[in-house]
Amino acid sequence: MDLLSAAASVAGVVALGVGAWQLRVAVLDRRDSRRVDSGPLHSSSADFTGALPIAAPYGRLPAEVLGRDDLKAELRSLLRRRGWRAPQALVLAGMGGVGKSTLALWLAAEFRRRGRPVWWVNVADSVSLRGGIIEILRRLDAPESLLREVSDAAPTAADRFWTFLAERPARSHNALLVFDNADVPSVLAANGRSTPSDGAGWVRGGGGILTVVTTRIGDPQAWGGGVRVVPLRLLDDVTAAAVLRRTAPHIPDPDGREAMELARRLGGLPLALHLAGMYLTSPFARWHSFAEYRRALDSGQAAVVELDSVHSDSRATVSRTWELSLDALAEQGVERAREMLYLLACFAPTTPIPMAMLGSVLSETSLRALAELALIDAVAVPGGLPDLTLHPVVADTCRTSMTEDTSIPELAVRLVSSYAGGLEVERPADWARWEKLIPHIEALLTWAAPHLDTPTLLSLLHVAGRAHYSLTLIGSKEGAGGEGIARLLLAAASRLGDLHPEAIAARHGLGVTLSARGRVREAEDLFRAVLEDRRTVLGDAHPGTLRTRDQLIGTIMAQGRYGEAEQMYRDLIADQEASLGPEHNDTLTTLVDLAWSVGMQGDAEEAANLCRQALEIDRRVLGQEHPRTLDAWADLAHWTNESGAHQEAEDLGTRVVDTVSRTMGAKHPLTLSTRATLARTLAALGRIPQAESMLRDVLTAMEQVLSDTDARLLTTRRDLANVLATQGRTHQAERIYRQVLQLQQQYLGLAHPETLKTDRLIALIGDERFGDQAAPMSRRLRRTGKG
Repeated sequence: MDLLSAAASVAGVVALGVGAWQLRVAVLDRRDSRRVDSGPLHSSSADFTGALPIAAPYGRLPAEVLGRDDLKAELRSLLRRRGWRAPQALVLAGMGGVGKSTLALWLAAEFRRRGRPVWWVNVADSVSLRGGIIEILRRLDAPESLLREVSDAAPTAADRFWTFLAERPARSHNALLVFDNADVPSVLAANGRSTPSDGAGWVRGGGGILTVVTTRIGDPQAWGGGVRVVPLRLLDDVTAAAVLRRTAPHIPDPDGREAMELARRLGGLPLALHLAGMYLTSPFARWHSFAEYRRALDSGQAAVVELDSVHSDSRATVSRTWELSLDALAEQGVERAREMLYLLACFAPTTPIPMAMLGSVLSETSLRALAELALIDAVAVPGGLPDLTLHPVVADTCRTSMTEDTSIPELAVRLVSSYAGGLEVERPADWARWEKLIPHIEALLTWAAPHLDTPTLLSLLHVAGRAHYSLTLIGSKEGAGGEGIARLLLAAASRLGDLHPEAIAARHGLGVTLSARGRVREAEDLFRAVLEDRRTVLGDAHPGTLRTRDQLIGTIMAQGRYGEAEQMYRDLIADQEASLGPEHNDTLTTLVDLAWSVGMQGDAEEAANLCRQALEIDRRVLGQEHPRTLDAWADLAHWTNESGAHQEAEDLGTRVVDTVSRTMGAKHPLTLSTRATLARTLAALGRIPQAESMLRDVLTAMEQVLSDTDARLLTTRRDLANVLATQGRTHQAERIYRQVLQLQQQYLGLAHPETLKTDRLIALIGDERFGDQAAPMSRRLRRTGKG
């Protein structure tokens, strides 16, 4: 959906101003009024030396034009018909570099192969148009009076031209007339008009002539009802990869995956694909495989504009493809179009950019103009402004132009910071907006961070840290622990020095990610180093230092060292109460962590008491539905069941599941783990079939949102095996136990208490002591803390 359509669908949008059609007419009228006509093309009455070549540039046509198969088949069928007549003009529209002229050249070659006339007219401006038309008329022996009308841009020139062709069918029958590069439709309009939509200008069909226009303007209203507008889309991944392999046939790619990934990175844009293939075959290329070049693009080491060195045609270079469009808009009075495109290029391409984030810098006129040129697109958002997207190669090209002048990237950081300032990390209602924002923060960290001044970099690091923390709470499989943003954050912060507080915080964030990924030994080593640096730089009592201590203890407990973790948690709580207070969020979080270390050693009643104590304060301080409150409530239900109070645990669990599901979503990890707790409770109450059904449903959902090695997923699988075994279905149970055991041995270790318990269950399956050994097993709900 284009921007104009999306914007029009939004009720109540403030100050949308003039409609799309009025805007286009106004812009083109301004352009017409400002254009200085170069005057007649000739200086003598008989010579008409202003004629320009009309030969199609067949040398630019690839040996094979891949893609567009449906359209090519349709055009071939037209060419095969006897007495063929063109029913209408054909407009090939799309963004720069999408292959409009290439497809027109393919059609021209088909005409030439059949011995039919081909006239190729460059209509980038009125001078080129008139020069091409004059050459066509000369070849058809047109009278001097008609040549002069065209040369002088007479108001009747277009009418006289088409009338003349209709009267000379023998010379012009079955001809192809291509108007190439018609990016300013007014050039093809009737005299004094802003668009050719009324059919009175140069674009007409019929008379045995097929008229084809190539343009970046795809709005059908600009061309009128007498033409057929064919939007040319980007190539699909398979076709795009084939273009790369055809252009660079000697680049090794045994399984085709590397070409596919580079094709996807280049967004299926034919021009970029062609130039990339040529670049990789150059003896001066810095990268020599599809994969190397893609990685260089992703890391910012390579710039798409390097491809320009392999092509001499200024219109067929990446750096000029869209600059020409921006230059034209500037001439038409849309002076902020370049600024808006560069601003959008700061963010993640192909990922919807919230228009609301643009705030006061939003230029609706510029956005509309960019949308008409297919440089940006829009994604409708129910009940709000549309989101914006742009092509990755457009973004790469614009970014290269901004490496020296950082004012626009700095503006982008301010906009992101301002937008994020209205979001809460621990408010579930904001999580969807955080997920939409994170790719744009990652884009800024990747390419803009090295060029920002220190205050702007600090601002970006701050919002990136909050974004990373939100991912740990959202808990999706894709963002599990936010490793991508954590590593980008660390790389960007390294500019400040290893002991800068933001650099230390970034290392802390990476530790949280490693722990969430199950790499707890690696995380423990990192947290010990971070803790030493935070104590040196911030002091023992700083909240950041205390949070790193909590995370360090969490990695120790995750390795099954429960007694060691318990004592460390008690020491930490004492320090937190002294520095932060007994009702601080971090103190209460550590209190629930302590409950786990106690409960995992067998004292479920004490664990439940600790959770009840934290829950009471959480409800009073944070509210009934705050994520930390819900976490403590879910843990209370868990430990209540473990203590043997199954009926009380069922009542608690039912209420917790309903509240957590409504607040955080049906597939949030906390919702799923709480449902698993309720299922274990039902099993303990003897309601085995109901427990099995619930566990199977929970596992299906967990497998969609959690990694295969997540402790919650492994424990729930073992719970299902327990339920199956108690029903005598020992073969099914043993198969699941062994699957769980293999993963636990690999990721937890042979001596971990959870691994040993699964091993015991396999040994005892079918034994009368099985029921006692298969008592509900606790899961470790990973804790996260701000950096």
